Amino acid sequence: MADDRTNPKPLALHQVAWVAGIIGLPVSHYWLVAKIEPFYSSIYCFLWWSYIFVVDLAVYRLRGTSLLKDRPKEFLFLTAWSVPLWILFEAVNLHIQNWYYVMVPWSLSLGLVYLFLAFGTVLPGIFETMELVVGLIEKFSPGGRIKGRPFIISLWNVRVQFGIGMLMLVLLLAFPEDCFCLAWGFAFFLTEPICYWRRRAEKNQVGRSLLGQLAAGDNTRLVALLVSGLVCGALWEAWNIAARTKWVYSVPYFDELKLGEMPVLGFLGFPPFALECYALVNFLALLRGGRHWELTAPENRERQGLPAWGLTAIAVLVPLAMLLCLRGAAGKTVASVTLPVDYCFQRELGETGVNALRQRNATEGIQFLRLKERPPEIPAELFARMRRIVALSECKGMGIRNALALEALKITGLEELAREHPVELTRKLQELDRRVRLAEVKIWIREANRGK
Repeated sequence: MADDRTNPKPLALHQVAWVAGIIGLPVSHYWLVAKIEPFYSSIYCFLWWSYIFVVDLAVYRLRGTSLLKDRPKEFLFLTAWSVPLWILFEAVNLHIQNWYYVMVPWSLSLGLVYLFLAFGTVLPGIFETMELVVGLIEKFSPGGRIKGRPFIISLWNVRVQFGIGMLMLVLLLAFPEDCFCLAWGFAFFLTEPICYWRRRAEKNQVGRSLLGQLAAGDNTRLVALLVSGLVCGALWEAWNIAARTKWVYSVPYFDELKLGEMPVLGFLGFPPFALECYALVNFLALLRGGRHWELTAPENRERQGLPAWGLTAIAVLVPLAMLLCLRGAAGKTVASVTLPVDYCFQRELGETGVNALRQRNATEGIQFLRLKERPPEIPAELFARMRRIVALSECKGMGIRNALALEALKITGLEELAREHPVELTRKLQELDRRVRLAEVKIWIREANRGK
């Protein structure tokens, strides 16, 4: 007893994460609202990892078990596989062009770190929220689950559902402007029937299946996943509104009526997206010899796991596919980067002007616009021009390079931008070798009309 008081046990890693989440969630919101750099430009990571850790603690308090505490290897698995899984949807977006990113880190190394930390939250965020909803159902629902009517699934049913998935994928690829919504569902119908049939063939020894749970009359995880998708979708969009590094939607037909950045009807895509994530991870469980994030550590140790040739194939093919997709995304879905102000105006500023901005910690756009007085090392005319361009660059994450291109077209403020015609302005910018799309320019002009 005395030894325990004088030498208290150090916090375990999951406890450190819980404390970080409890502290980080309110602090991250302060950074977001107050636009505190360098946290503001990467606020997505701070908010989501804090949320994930807090939800994991809530799950533990409800269920007595959690991913971080009892299945840390599976938590790391979900984090690692979250990146290629989301890049699968980025590959789809290269074809349908429904969203693009603005103000991404301009350094390649920082960009890759940010990519892993940001995309790595997708699966942990959805499944931690799902486990929280499951815990609430177990606590408050009669019998601890949501019961449904059992039914029989035949091989013909499985083939039909797989065929639906193939048809959705074909329509998505053939008619991206009209069938873009099928991106949020095709993967579920392609993989879930395989998971169910393999599990049935192996007599429940390999893999997990949502379809099998529904057939057995257990709707608990279906409801939990749908709720989780809606909750995570609402948080994604709520935190994306005020973020600097963010995504902007350019969805055909529905781009005018938005809630935040998301077209209102687009929120209907989040629940099926959660189902897709669950089905895809269930499919990965087949490749892992039945190991699954919902199983306990002893249960996973009993399963064979992935053979050596499978590990080698995944280690080679997955990074290669990711690199190919990211290369395409860099040209098509990254609209602007967070270039420092001193870098963009280095020639005009000279060494003394650059040092003046760095000494005042005003190299980022938000920081520069907060300068209350002009540094004496910077000429008044240049300083006024820089303020106009940097202010314009923050319009929907346009970026300084696009703002400089607009300046070349005699557009130096929101009022001038608001008077432009989208098609004509897009053509002029493309003649200046700016890789901009009509959808982006429309959004700039719409935002300029709101803010002028």
